[in-house]
Amino acid sequence: MAIINKEYYEEYWKNWGELKSQGPASRHVRRIIFSILSKIRFSSIFDVGCGTGTFLQEISKKYPSVKIHGSDFADESVDIAQKNNPGGHFLQLDIAQASPSQKYELVTCIDVLEHIQDDVKALQNMHVMTGKYFLLIVPTGPLFHQEAQNVGHVHGFSKTEINRKLEQVGFKIIKKIAWGFPLYIIYRRVIMNFPQQKLRKETGFLKRLFSSILYFLLFFNLPVWGDRYFVLCEKL
Repeated sequence: MAIINKEYYEEYWKNWGELKSQGPASRHVRRIIFSILSKIRFSSIFDVGCGTGTFLQEISKKYPSVKIHGSDFADESVDIAQKNNPGGHFLQLDIAQASPSQKYELVTCIDVLEHIQDDVKALQNMHVMTGKYFLLIVPTGPLFHQEAQNVGHVHGFSKTEINRKLEQVGFKIIKKIAWGFPLYIIYRRVIMNFPQQKLRKETGFLKRLFSSILYFLLFFNLPVWGDRYFVLCEKL
């Protein structure tokens, strides 16, 4: 398993940032997120583990009056996120150790919790900073060796486990979506065995074309099951 520290994630965003922001699965995740958010109202958002701030850039476009905030474990990511979102407020933060004193109407945690060893403490800290809504997105299923080694996963969650931990720290689950059956499940297992140096290469025309084709194909997942899990909660 990879050593999880600041240096690891500085390197992570250099190598994987483009795939996380422009990859076909990531684009679908954001599409589903915006479908969920269309049913609620919020005036401020804090994205825990914001990376380079791609998601918050899209939030600003769709919700220009919403106040933007975010944090990341890696200092370099925070700097890039601030440049990408000049009107936002960003800080370096280990969410398993502390949380901001301010509360935010919507707190999001997108593909982050599986990287945090003390996940319950992280959820407790996110509960403290949540003013109204909390949106969690995690991969579910076993902890694959390749994901542990290549992208720093330390958990393989079940949906039941996630629901229990959310309720344990004081959240009320109001919406659940499991997405990805069957095509994303196949995609996830193929890409984790794909040569890493090819995934990390800069995007060229053929790579963009292939990514667009995969994005289109992933629309054909059935709305019944999958191992990408979306949970919208209210704070009790």
